[in-house]
Amino acid sequence: MIKRAAFLTLLIVVGFSAGVFAHGVNTETSFHAGVAVVRSTYSPEQPLADALVTIYSPGDRINAWQTGRTDKTGHFAFLPDIDGEWIFFVDDQKGHSKKTAIIIEPDKTESPEPDATDDMAEHDTPGSGPGTFHRIILGLALIFGITGIFYGFRSRQSRKQIHKDI
Repeated sequence: MIKRAAFLTLLIVVGFSAGVFAHGVNTETSFHAGVAVVRSTYSPEQPLADALVTIYSPGDRINAWQTGRTDKTGHFAFLPDIDGEWIFFVDDQKGHSKKTAIIIEPDKTESPEPDATDDMAEHDTPGSGPGTFHRIILGLALIFGITGIFYGFRSRQSRKQIHKDI
């Protein structure tokens, strides 16, 4: 009976911890000849394929400037027509989404020189998944919890052995 309870407890702990360690959404923005290319991935590097994308221009935060879907590698490209802060919103329709501000400056919309490297910047917003500190705390809690269950069962077995010997 005790072994069954321990097994069920372990299944519950592992089941809940899987949700806690769920992946977030990351976005990376690069600029190619005036085109903004945003790559959306689950943490750590699984692409958000076929996710819904909505883009809002600096002049209108209510009406979508452009909508579409990411490709199979999680990429979505758009050609901004004015400088300013654009809002990029990606949603996989499975509970994962992310809103990212993309700053378009005058030098970003001009064509780069042939040998210039692309300007790559990662934009993370709060709430895109548990941070490093939280992951460490959750991992330690899981380790201590499993250790406590293990030593609890050893203690009960030792008491049963003592009672048998008496």
